Amino acid sequence: MKYTNDELGFFIDKIKLKAEDMPKYRTQINNLKEKLENKIKNDDSHGLKVTKYILAGSWKKHTILKPTGDFPIDIDLVLFVGGDDNIQNDLNKLFEYIITYLEEIYPQKDIRKVVDAKGNTKSITIIFSGSGLEVDIVPVVPISSPVEYVWQPSRRGGSKYITSISKQLDFSVNNRKNNPSYTSIVRALKWWRNEKEIKPTDDEPGLSSYVIELIVAYLDINYGIETNIEEAIIRFFQFVSGPNFPVISFKNAINTVPTYYTSSIYVADDTNNENNVSKRMTDSKWKEIVEEASEAFDSLNIAQSKRNEGDTLSEWKHVFGSTFNIK
Repeated sequence: MKYTNDELGFFIDKIKLKAEDMPKYRTQINNLKEKLENKIKNDDSHGLKVTKYILAGSWKKHTILKPTGDFPIDIDLVLFVGGDDNIQNDLNKLFEYIITYLEEIYPQKDIRKVVDAKGNTKSITIIFSGSGLEVDIVPVVPISSPVEYVWQPSRRGGSKYITSISKQLDFSVNNRKNNPSYTSIVRALKWWRNEKEIKPTDDEPGLSSYVIELIVAYLDINYGIETNIEEAIIRFFQFVSGPNFPVISFKNAINTVPTYYTSSIYVADDTNNENNVSKRMTDSKWKEIVEEASEAFDSLNIAQSKRNEGDTLSEWKHVFGSTFNIK
């Protein structure tokens, strides 16, 4: 049996953040925004300055999932830092500035816990009590050319790259406009990724939300927009589990894919083909992801061949977990 978009929509509604649950998070986000706006407006210091901010990530891209025990609500807050033309060459100084900046806004929070024993800073996260909301702070340094591009440090420290936050968000908007099922497809695949425990962590690579978004977009761009949620999900699993996963790049992005890279796969940032957003991927982790995708592809094809509702549902539960249902 095949499921319609309306039937799968029941499942999607179950796994996405409910509208009635958003106000408690939005209140904390708005409070943070107000603090930032006041700080930016009244900052008369010389040298490094936060000049503006942008909310990004799955919250802004409309692909956020409901919180679970292992996966809280998280958003990306991008802080644009100016006042030093060479600050991108001293990431420790940049992170130290951001930590001090945030300590002034939230003196009651332990912002400095992100600094390890060697003095290195990785990702900076503000956690709000009560709701459990996690705000990942992303400092970036604007550059004059190309327009709208920035230097962005790696979330896990040690390197930087050129990208465009605004163009990434525009790319997401266009994907949603071109395919009304895009966010549902991405949400379902993110849920599958979480269910199979192949999400990246600080300690090991995995299938990031951004990579999922880019693969779904790549398939729409290169193989035709697929608005049928079931068929799009199956197409994703078939593509990922195929024997010859291609180098993924985007024609409207700047630069070209380098001739040499060390990761198992290459998925380019949609704004800069030089950025491999899957650069941490190892052969062993990719093999695990491929095996999970292959198993999911087989299960959903079997589900389509079943003649009764119970057998079809059982195969989908095998892929998306025991909470999957269509009514």
